[in-house]
Amino acid sequence: MTHPRTVDLVLLRSFVAIARSGSISAAARHLHLTQGGISQQVKRLEAFFGCQLLDRDPAGTRLTDRGRDFLPKARRLLDLNDSLCGEMIGPALPETVRVGVPHDMGGSHFAPVLKVFAQQHPDVEVIVVSGSSVDLMNDFSKGLIDLTISQCPEDEGVGERLSLEPLVWIGHSQQLCIQRPLPLCFITPTCTFRRTVFSRLGEVDISWRVIFENASVDTTLATVKSGLALTPWLRSLVPDDFQMLGTDSGLPLLPDFAIELHVSPTAAQGALAMAEIIRSHGLPNTSS
Repeated sequence: MTHPRTVDLVLLRSFVAIARSGSISAAARHLHLTQGGISQQVKRLEAFFGCQLLDRDPAGTRLTDRGRDFLPKARRLLDLNDSLCGEMIGPALPETVRVGVPHDMGGSHFAPVLKVFAQQHPDVEVIVVSGSSVDLMNDFSKGLIDLTISQCPEDEGVGERLSLEPLVWIGHSQQLCIQRPLPLCFITPTCTFRRTVFSRLGEVDISWRVIFENASVDTTLATVKSGLALTPWLRSLVPDDFQMLGTDSGLPLLPDFAIELHVSPTAAQGALAMAEIIRSHGLPNTSS
């Protein structure tokens, strides 16, 4: 009696992913596998059928004639499997990545990272948590987010440094700098720049008052642009139409701040992939 043979659907999924993406590396990222691991799976599939399905060379990976003939059959089998599982046990829950991003680095600054991640990992759901670095690190320590970007004084860094940024004053005009108490605004009461700014102003005996905190980057910048207050900002993130105030303003020089990455030691593959994209692609307008 001939025993029926059963193809391993895991091997099929790797083959289809390579055919769809055009490369082993892209398929490996999509399936959260190593390139070596996905290559071994294809070799096992080829050994199972006793034929070569892929041509591999330095220029890339291409389907053989047998591979092209097999691809639609593999897709139908996977679609039937996924449909059957969906009907019997419900749809699979997508992996979720929770990433913390400081208020001033969100929006258009972080969008390119999200775009690359979505292209490489379309099945992973991303939740962006925006907040001050203080609040984000608090959430990170409680396990509420999988990874976070944070900002801190250079000498207080404890995470993986992505870049070092000068902190600068921005304001509508030099005239505002002579007001006493000096009018200031911050995005949040927990803004990581507050303690440093208050300390530097105290060292040169400049009194200050906080006139606005609102948890909105746009509203904070509008307050500054209207000439109501000054605010500290990372130099590379200062919008083009804002004036940076130099030492001739009479204000104290502000120190460099480190931009850091923190990744949970228990992070799943999706979070690790997000971290790698942040490292390799960086954030727009931040210096290396």
